[in-house]
Amino acid sequence: MDMQEQPTQDSTKTEGPSEQAEAKKRLAVWIKFRTAGSVYTFATDDATLKRDERVVLEADEGTSFGIVAAPPKEVCEKELPQNVKKVLRRFTEEDEEIAAKQRERALECFEACRERIKARSLPMKLVDVEISDSGRKAVFIFFAEERVDFRTLVKDLAGVLRMRIEMRQVGSRDESKIIGCIGPCGLTTCCSTHLRQFKSISISMAKHQGLAPNPAKLTGMCGKLKCCLDYESAVYEACRHGLPKVGAAVRCPSGPGKVVGHNVLKRECTVKLYGGGEARFACDQCQALSQQERETAIDSARQAREEGEERRRLGGRDKRRRDRGRREPINAKEPEKK
Repeated sequence: MDMQEQPTQDSTKTEGPSEQAEAKKRLAVWIKFRTAGSVYTFATDDATLKRDERVVLEADEGTSFGIVAAPPKEVCEKELPQNVKKVLRRFTEEDEEIAAKQRERALECFEACRERIKARSLPMKLVDVEISDSGRKAVFIFFAEERVDFRTLVKDLAGVLRMRIEMRQVGSRDESKIIGCIGPCGLTTCCSTHLRQFKSISISMAKHQGLAPNPAKLTGMCGKLKCCLDYESAVYEACRHGLPKVGAAVRCPSGPGKVVGHNVLKRECTVKLYGGGEARFACDQCQALSQQERETAIDSARQAREEGEERRRLGGRDKRRRDRGRREPINAKEPEKK
């Protein structure tokens, strides 16, 4: 009897913690440190924070500055990351002065690092410098194709700048994202304005959209495939559903043939007819052929082509005979005059 009553007691106990978990909610806000940068979750006590507002944040050592990416929202405490940092306050005039001094200090660190990179002929390109931990730490962001031994460079910078030095290597896409570029469309590149994370871009996305595989038109300023190839990829995949595959044998109003191309948005197929020539039809008018029907259609087209060649050959022979017949009266002897 005791064993039967135990579940009822446990069930009453489990209701309490669930209600308490729902009650334990905290105000969270999402912060970014640069335009189109990664977004991090912070705790806050100010529910009036607005998007794009600059704030002072709690850091491991000191403070840092950030931008509100999304306004505060109540979330369950379990959804917050462990050891979550807090938003200390909004920007003040003193914070503006400190931020301006840090930008000036970052320029000085940039020039000092670039001179030493050039002096040591290191295969790296300095992209940006970030000052953090209340000006006690400098993060040097650089681009390099391969790994670089920068230990001596760090020692030189630490001795000259009297700061903690951190070197962070990025790829070509991140370099373009940080610097900012003008794309072939005439606008600022997407990675510098709104793309927070890079997606995997493949050449098959361009092929599915009917774009010519021209590297000059498909690559962006970073030398990689353009991120915008992914924008319409899902739409083309959905429109392509149900279309005959390229290379499939079909029967269309002009006869049997092979699909050699598509107009995905118009849902049209370009068919190379077995009897010769190409034609474009709506995909609904193209019926797929089985393997046996395909072989039969190819044999019929081959036989029809051979018969046509034979008729042309015989027709040419008959024409030559007629031409000879017309020329005979011209070569005949004229009658003798009396």
